[in-house]
Amino acid sequence: MSGARKAARLLMPWAGLILAGTGWALEHQIGSDLSFSDCAANGPLQTGLLGLAALALAIVGALLSWRAWRGGGGDGKEGRSFVAMICMLAALLFGVAIILGTAAAFILPPCFA
Repeated sequence: MSGARKAARLLMPWAGLILAGTGWALEHQIGSDLSFSDCAANGPLQTGLLGLAALALAIVGALLSWRAWRGGGGDGKEGRSFVAMICMLAALLFGVAIILGTAAAFILPPCFA
């Protein structure tokens, strides 16, 4: 097994936490930077597209963790399956946070503060 393949296999259970957390952090930081730097230029379209990209990242992470969880299958690697399940659920939680943050862009006016 090559080094890259081994690293991918080791990181797959953690993908939900890593990718969804990164997507949420980028959506939150870039969205707030856009709002505070030039609120007149920022609108629901930009924030919505950013939210969709972050949500896609969270979904990919959840699917990779789900794949690692389903592939765990009782071969003595219960810890790997447990980590994959927790990270998959964390990705779902981050997905809800991304959806709520993106929905705020459509509810609140662009220059609210």
